[in-house]
Amino acid sequence: MNALQALEWGRFLELSVPEARTQPGKALLCSLEEPKAWAQNLASSRLLQTKTQEMIPLLDRDALWGPLLDLIDPEETLERLGRGSVLEVADLGTLRGWLYAIDSWNQVPRDEIRGDLFKKALIQLSDPTQPLRVIEKILTPEGELSDRASPKLAALHAEIRALKREIGNVLDSLIKTFAQKGVLQENFTDVRDGRFVVPIKISSQGEVEGIIYEASASRQTVFVEPKEVAVLNNRLRQRQNDLIQEIFVIMEEASKRLFPFTSELRVAVEILSYWDSVQAKARFGRHYAGKPIDVTEDRVFVLHQTAHPLLWWSLPQDQIIRNEMEFGDPSRTLLITGPNTGGKTVLLKTLGLAGICARTGFLFPGTDHPSVPFFDHFFADLGDSQSIEKHLSSFAGHIVRFKEILEDVSENGLVLMDELNSATDPEEGAALGRAFLETVMARGALIVATTHDPHLKAMAVSDKRILNASMEFDETARTPTYKMVTGIPGRSRALETAERLGIPKNVLELARKYLSKEHQQFEQMLSGLENDAREAARARKEAVAIREEAEKLKKEWTERTETSVSEMLERTRQKLRRVLEQAQDEVRSSVKKLDELKNRRDVDQERGKINEVFGVASSRLESALQEEAPEVAAALEKNQIARNKEKAENPFGQAPAKPKLEVGTLVRIPKWKSTGKILEIKGSKVKVAMGTIQMSLALDDVDVLTASEAAVVIASQPRSNPRAKSYEMSSVAAPPPQIDLRGMRYDDAMSELERYLDQAFRGGGMEVTIVHGLGTGAIREGARKLIAKLPYIKTFRDSGLGQGGAGATLVEFDR
Repeated sequence: MNALQALEWGRFLELSVPEARTQPGKALLCSLEEPKAWAQNLASSRLLQTKTQEMIPLLDRDALWGPLLDLIDPEETLERLGRGSVLEVADLGTLRGWLYAIDSWNQVPRDEIRGDLFKKALIQLSDPTQPLRVIEKILTPEGELSDRASPKLAALHAEIRALKREIGNVLDSLIKTFAQKGVLQENFTDVRDGRFVVPIKISSQGEVEGIIYEASASRQTVFVEPKEVAVLNNRLRQRQNDLIQEIFVIMEEASKRLFPFTSELRVAVEILSYWDSVQAKARFGRHYAGKPIDVTEDRVFVLHQTAHPLLWWSLPQDQIIRNEMEFGDPSRTLLITGPNTGGKTVLLKTLGLAGICARTGFLFPGTDHPSVPFFDHFFADLGDSQSIEKHLSSFAGHIVRFKEILEDVSENGLVLMDELNSATDPEEGAALGRAFLETVMARGALIVATTHDPHLKAMAVSDKRILNASMEFDETARTPTYKMVTGIPGRSRALETAERLGIPKNVLELARKYLSKEHQQFEQMLSGLENDAREAARARKEAVAIREEAEKLKKEWTERTETSVSEMLERTRQKLRRVLEQAQDEVRSSVKKLDELKNRRDVDQERGKINEVFGVASSRLESALQEEAPEVAAALEKNQIARNKEKAENPFGQAPAKPKLEVGTLVRIPKWKSTGKILEIKGSKVKVAMGTIQMSLALDDVDVLTASEAAVVIASQPRSNPRAKSYEMSSVAAPPPQIDLRGMRYDDAMSELERYLDQAFRGGGMEVTIVHGLGTGAIREGARKLIAKLPYIKTFRDSGLGQGGAGATLVEFDR
């Protein structure tokens, strides 16, 4: 058994292959069974991991992966096309599927792709418009040759249909006649060698004029072509031959027109297939919570909360035991000890599989990026190596494997040994095992080994290159926990395991009597170390729990404080709004009365009431601010003091200099009877945002708000939705020329589209594209209804081929 078989690499790949969409993508994954298809150095290993990482945020983009589903390998088709051969109709269907996929990838907005490597691959794709036109002109949506592929083809199809109808009518009439004569064997017609015939009783064949084409196996029936049908059959055969020739002409012409695109298509297929295999690795990693691997030249494993990936297919997720695994320089050997059936071999396979995943671009389970060294060779001695055919005992099988490892192991190798020093004399086996470990360590390779030998367990005490680890055992339940503890050796617990598996107690008691005193002392020492390790682990766990609780309390306090501030501001806004609305109602009523009054005295009285309303409203505003937002009230009071001081210094009422305008300043726009914020200043022009509208105005058209006015405006504004997107930009005149509504809720999409179109029109553009996809069609219909209501839209239509087709709408503004 070689190392890859022992590590179940084939099973791992078998589970990953279905995640690929295309036939070539699946083949690329299958090729990873051989190490020659892996990354051959550290740099290329890191590159593979980066590519897989780039795929993770793109896995849910149906526009990328949906069109790839079930695409077959077009290499044979492209090879024949490159030779100048005439393609079959099925070949065109194969190429069309790939061209659709290429077109879909070309439609993906490049600015939405974060990964530089994948973005470069997209740039290399050719435009599929021309070859698609060639194929679409002659193929039906079902992949058959269209009757309209040429005028001659359409005429031939029409003539053949007419001939078949005529033959059918003649045969129907003959069947009735033959039935009356009693010469028919069966009341139906048949086709022999492409010609229509009728079944006649062999005894009555002389009564029907025509050609006998075939007799039945029972020799009771002959199939006769009546003379009335012969001429029509001949014409039908001729037209069918003409049809075959015309189809060949059409396919020959299409093949010639597609020939110049052969190289472009081959490159595009390679790109799509390769990235299909990469996304399959990322998608497969989702099943086992995989993370990208940091492949290092340091000889150190760092795997936090990891487990063997195949456990996700054999256990419920909540039953999978994860382990902390850190091992490497200055240690060269990780020696795992502990009870039988405690999980030692699984951990050994976990480290081996992590090394292979590092070189193949697969993800690996963990809470953050696992760190794994680059290994050029993997060696494994797992399980029983005995062979009857080769006359090898268990021990001899291990020795043969030792020999193979020692012949090939090098500095960048990983050696995995299960049950080191077994199936032979304990003392001699320990000596041989130690010699093997020291030889491999001297060559610079890393070793992970499991053992029950106390001699090997004791090596770590004096040799810093060896790190002991053990599998934890639950003393209460008398079962293994499958958790690894680093730094201490573990007890083999052979008797406990035997007891758990049902060995009689009297046998176990007798076995304990035969244990040596030295062995018992050694086991007691290990038991003490295990207890100390458990206490340390418990203390660490409690410390982590306390830290997490503190973080939780801190988060809750912050959220509670933010909520309290938000509620206070909302109350202030509501109260100020009510005060202002009440004052406005009273002023409107008084102004209305002013229009109705006729004498001066009544007018003066009503003006006095208006002034009184303003005074009351001002008092209410100050009271509301003092009660709900004392900080804002203090700022207003400070501003009023400054204004009074300014008035005292300028008693003659000379107009002060106009405040300086800056980006972000709140201003009043008198001619629009509104307020806004300055976004940009250019010479004598300013760009001002009034809600969702942006306008360019002259400097003289805006007045800077006072601090008190600005405070009221800010307090009365509704809180913004942090999730809402905005196309208002301070340095760009117009939003992007395209908006993508796919994946959005209907209401959000319509609101976002209306804001976007308003921005785009005011930005001065001529046309924009709305990408809504096909789906259920709700977003598409809603978008078009909205567009039809807007007065500044001149026209709209489906985007053309290569631009999204019916999945996108092109909008032209009325300038």
